[in-house]
Amino acid sequence: MKILDAGTQPLSNQDVLTWVASKRAQHTAENSTTKGKGKGKDQQPSTHPSNFLASLTKHERELKDPKKYPYVNNPTAYNGTFDAMRKFDELLLERIYIPLEDKYRETTTMTAEEAGKALGKEQDEKTLTETEQLMLFNHAPQGVEQLQPMLENCEERFTAEEQQVLVDCVTEVYRGDEMGRKGEGGVGGQNGGSEP
Repeated sequence: MKILDAGTQPLSNQDVLTWVASKRAQHTAENSTTKGKGKGKDQQPSTHPSNFLASLTKHERELKDPKKYPYVNNPTAYNGTFDAMRKFDELLLERIYIPLEDKYRETTTMTAEEAGKALGKEQDEKTLTETEQLMLFNHAPQGVEQLQPMLENCEERFTAEEQQVLVDCVTEVYRGDEMGRKGEGGVGGQNGGSEP
């Protein structure tokens, strides 16, 4: 994703790390073009605010920690495209939403209209918000206890079985490389796919 203005849209941690790296490269390029120019050929490179540079360093160090963030060890899923998010959505559809349709299709206690309304309501409740999707993408929880704080009203919206299905989908898509299933979630190659 090309970031034109870092404050205009939600960014994944991987996007922030990429932006920090591009800022560092920009500063290096600016400094190398400034050095050796001017009257005395000893002009110093432009200075950047120390608090800005300290912030870049802090964020870069934090975001490169493989123990905290999954994208460091899972380049197939976190390859700069949205293929992994699309694959995750496909798995949710296949493993949570379609079984709901089957459940309401087979019901005998409601009319077809009532079942349709109940299905729509339950599917709406189980739909993940953009923020929830980003939290799962950034942190890729490995257990239900890590998943629950990331999803609003998780225990009311999802059954225990569905919560485990969510964790399994996250593991399959966002932690496939770590788990030794490189490329097995169907998330394209390391450089495959394109932005939406």
